[in-house]
Amino acid sequence: MKMKNYFLMLFTILSLTATQAQINSIQDFVIKNEELKMLTVRIAKNYIMTGVLPNNKKLLKEYEDDKAQFQETLVELTNNSPNDEIEIELQKLGLSWMMMDRILRKKYDAVAASKVLNYSEKMVGEIDNITNLVLQSTKQKSVRYLKASSDGRMLSQKLLLYYMANKVKMRNSEIPTRFEDTKTKLYDIIKLLTDAAQNDPNLKTDEGVQLYIDMIKDSYGKVRKTLTLKSKVHALTANLIINQLTENFDLLTNIMYERFNG
Repeated sequence: MKMKNYFLMLFTILSLTATQAQINSIQDFVIKNEELKMLTVRIAKNYIMTGVLPNNKKLLKEYEDDKAQFQETLVELTNNSPNDEIEIELQKLGLSWMMMDRILRKKYDAVAASKVLNYSEKMVGEIDNITNLVLQSTKQKSVRYLKASSDGRMLSQKLLLYYMANKVKMRNSEIPTRFEDTKTKLYDIIKLLTDAAQNDPNLKTDEGVQLYIDMIKDSYGKVRKTLTLKSKVHALTANLIINQLTENFDLLTNIMYERFNG
């Protein structure tokens, strides 16, 4: 598809009416925006995994579903942008997604996989910038806690992205450093959320929040013990281990949202 047709397609999509999932607050917007980060990384991870497991139907379905969900969420956020500055940043993100999607439409190869990895890094930075712009407009600690928990989802998938990039022998000297940095960032987020659960009046007496944080700690311990760039863990096993951590962060995000809005 020619570049001008991609631009036309993108701006047609972004002009559509948003679906009725409803963004009614800053918290809603941040959670949806942070979901884009997780989807960006998981799409890149699954694309690279197709280089190892080209005929895995479950993997391919998740890959296609995530691309559709990314597009839908991007439309929803753009149509519910809190101000013009953020809307412009979302439109820039839409252009980056358009460029990444062009590569994703091609059959897996090593060169394309490297480009997908780089675009995912770029897009995560753009999405993070949008969240930070939103955070500047509020002093609600709850929003920052929700962002941290949502970041945990993304970082868990990013860890697997680097693991898979290393497994397909991608030529990128930064992968080992990024892999270890991601582990450190995950640890820092778990510590922040643990402190929040012990000190925030909306959370510290909540057994559900404490339970999910304990589940996250347990899952993270398994990840640290099992996944290193030198380990021989099969791609599907690694995916299963990481997805458990991602799901636990998702559960924590949901219950915190309920407590802050209850």
